[in-house]
Amino acid sequence: MNINIIGPGKVGKSLYNCFNKKGLNAVLIDKNFDYENNILTGIVLITTNDENIEKVWNKLKKYDLSRINAIGHCSGYLNSSFFGQIPHFSIHPNFPFSSVINCEDIKNIVWGIEGNEKGLNFAKKLVDILNGKYVIIPQNKKKLYHLAAVIASNFSYALIKLVRDIYSNLEIEDINHLIDLSIISLNNIKKHGLKNALTGPVLRNDLKTIREEKEEFKKIFGNDDVYDFFIDTLYKIKEEKK
Repeated sequence: MNINIIGPGKVGKSLYNCFNKKGLNAVLIDKNFDYENNILTGIVLITTNDENIEKVWNKLKKYDLSRINAIGHCSGYLNSSFFGQIPHFSIHPNFPFSSVINCEDIKNIVWGIEGNEKGLNFAKKLVDILNGKYVIIPQNKKKLYHLAAVIASNFSYALIKLVRDIYSNLEIEDINHLIDLSIISLNNIKKHGLKNALTGPVLRNDLKTIREEKEEFKKIFGNDDVYDFFIDTLYKIKEEKK
């Protein structure tokens, strides 16, 4: 199987290395590639940043695509419908590629996939080759899928920033034990579920603690809207039926 990976970034290089290790014929394509004199065959996978994916496609479709079996991209936000009638798909890793990673670390990643019928079949094959797992996303709800990933991954950075700011008021620099606390809490959720893993003042209904800590939050951050939102969300978890 030929796989043409357009975009030599962290995801593109990681997939390129892994597909070749798996015995596929993967080619890494950069912006200087001569499309006019090199007809692409097999699968095309665009791994550029989101804003350039459609630009790459608009350039590609000016050339001979008759030997392409399917085309896809790795964006978590964009769906693949703009590719038109050609078999198309997207595969998005629920994994933070902060660097180029080896094939062993790609194994067991859960990929969000969507596309038309033929494109989805190719997406499933690629995930299987990578020894991964997948969830199928309705094509018209890709933004919701990505929002969930952003909240689960990127928002955790914002929460740790809040923690660090609070600890700076205590003149304590080391917050690694609080990061460990977050990891333990997440593992408890994974093991027991949200409701059964819940701890803290909301579970105990310690109203005095909640009220006074809200005042401390406002002193540091200037408002308490975020605090109220999280407390309300925790009460919703507490009140969920088993």
